Amino acid sequence: MATDYSPSLIYEEKKITYWILGFTPVFFSILFFLYYLYERNEIGEFIILPLVGIFIALFICINIAFYSIKIYDGKTIQFGFPSWKKKIQLNEIVSIEEVPYRPLWEFGGLGWRIGRARKNGKWRIGYVMWLQKGIEIEATNGKYYVFGTNNPEEILSLLK
Repeated sequence: MATDYSPSLIYEEKKITYWILGFTPVFFSILFFLYYLYERNEIGEFIILPLVGIFIALFICINIAFYSIKIYDGKTIQFGFPSWKKKIQLNEIVSIEEVPYRPLWEFGGLGWRIGRARKNGKWRIGYVMWLQKGIEIEATNGKYYVFGTNNPEEILSLLK
């Protein structure tokens, strides 16, 4: 009788960005205002365009607000947001190192971003959060991943 091996969590770091969650009431206020305009027949059939935009903005804000990093005992690291996360096995990592991390300068903002690499000009995929230290992973598929963490030394020691 074979049992499936379920890797156990050995490290977890979560970051909830409350100021991004603060946009949620603003978006709901805009929804109520749009509904008011719709009821008064001042917006007509064009109500669908702003509604789609508001729902996309809500989806993005709620996803970006809940950032996490997890390391499993099978030497797997998972980082990112609920809808945009990356899971990498230890055997898929060519190199991993702590890097200088300037989210606004290197990636142009917060969230799931793409920016230029410092070393050889390659593109990096960033899971970017505010004012943290950065870790860069070069994967066997040739991609570079950068993510923010408060404890880069601990993550590096667990993965090496």
